[in-house]
Amino acid sequence: MRKPILVTTLAVAAVLLAGCGSSSQRPPAARLPVGFSPQALSATDAQDVWLLGRVPCRGGRCFAVAKSTDGGGSFAVAPAPRLPTQGNGPQLWRSGGDDAFLLVPGLHPLFYETHDGAATWHRSALRNVIAFTVADSRAFAVAAQCSDRGCTGYHFIRGSVSGTSWRESRLPFTPDGSVLDLAARASNVWLLGTPTQGQAKPHDVLARSADAGRTFTTGPGPCVPGLGGDLEPASGATVWAVCPTGMQAGAWRSDDGGVSFSPLRTPELVNSSRLAPASARTAVLVGSDAGARMIRTTDGGATWSRASTPRRGRFVTSLDFVDDEVGYAVVQTGWNAREKIQEGAVWRTPDGGAHWERVAG
Repeated sequence: MRKPILVTTLAVAAVLLAGCGSSSQRPPAARLPVGFSPQALSATDAQDVWLLGRVPCRGGRCFAVAKSTDGGGSFAVAPAPRLPTQGNGPQLWRSGGDDAFLLVPGLHPLFYETHDGAATWHRSALRNVIAFTVADSRAFAVAAQCSDRGCTGYHFIRGSVSGTSWRESRLPFTPDGSVLDLAARASNVWLLGTPTQGQAKPHDVLARSADAGRTFTTGPGPCVPGLGGDLEPASGATVWAVCPTGMQAGAWRSDDGGVSFSPLRTPELVNSSRLAPASARTAVLVGSDAGARMIRTTDGGATWSRASTPRRGRFVTSLDFVDDEVGYAVVQTGWNAREKIQEGAVWRTPDGGAHWERVAG
């Protein structure tokens, strides 16, 4: 996704209990609020990092935003909207500045915006959002009315991250459900999904736009119909992808903007595998075996080697590079039986994913 005054831990705890609503050097050890469990991360450059996580509060556990301007060296804490603590995990997007978006996906999705650096959040004018992404100053979404019987009323939405104006148009194809992936890079937009009655086809469909979503061209995608997939563009030309195949997953790469994809030779992947590109040739892949073990390629996916990590995590919930060297990951590290939550940590790489260090959690 290239994708204030610091407060003390005691002061943060007091506020939360009252209610919930390019440097490559290693940053110093960070201090987050006691009990903070990171779940999502959005970084706009090597220094500017936001974490969305859960903290103890009067109601049990509530969400808060921890913001860093020094690459995870220290954090200021801001409020987050009142979000469900069960079900699908929230997703967080930023494109720099004070604008951010937060989505809790589901049959009745919750979609929030902030335009003052998380000082306040409000329900977005966009409703029924099932896919969202940002690129530079632009924002893109797919909305539909969904129920247990399926989705209707699909439309594509484009606007600015300021949230001041949105334009709706028809989707380039009619999906057969809410399993969609939306990705963007500069003025390039990709929409991956299964078209209606697409189960008989060997591939899903990929709609591509080079004019910020004004027009689309459709063609075959890299993934299996009905199972979804994750597109990760490194540029307008290079697009990486991870596609579930049922019991496992496969990785793919395109050098022509998504017109065609080539399968990558990787170790066996699980369905929940994640991939994050640092460049057209370098990427990190997680999910090659049990646990959050990372492997890395520097030759476009021809060969892979193991990355150096602080420890072996259990699952990676966020993984992203802000440039060709610096990247961040949110990693589940264990189960807290007393609090009944997954404990997490934030890792940072200064060298394109070869080495990772724990900076928070």
